[in-house]
Amino acid sequence: MTALIDTVFLLLLFFALGSSFVLQTGINVNLPRTVSAETPVRKDLVVIIARDRRIFLNNDEVAFDALWGRLLEELRTQPEGTLILRADRDVPHGEVVRVMDVAKQAGAARIAIATEPARPAAGEKPGR
Repeated sequence: MTALIDTVFLLLLFFALGSSFVLQTGINVNLPRTVSAETPVRKDLVVIIARDRRIFLNNDEVAFDALWGRLLEELRTQPEGTLILRADRDVPHGEVVRVMDVAKQAGAARIAIATEPARPAAGEKPGR
């Protein structure tokens, strides 16, 4: 019995130390919900559009006019990285599109829009 407990403990320790947890710090935004949300694994560029339309690049506030230049600098060091766009669900669609356009002009090859998993209502199937 002791050997079984030791084995279970070692497996628990192995998985606990081998796991990586993503802690997203910084600006708090209410993300829209989706059924097929994926969690980013790599260190990518993160652009946040807060409810009050302030823009942050990797948790540093950036004026919209300076965003292109800052993205250009960051994309030089991470040309293969994905730009993750975290826009508050109350931000107008046009504002999100403007930021996406600037990111494309700065050379972002891949843009991912961050969402939260949808919580199905009681008795409802996921995805509806």
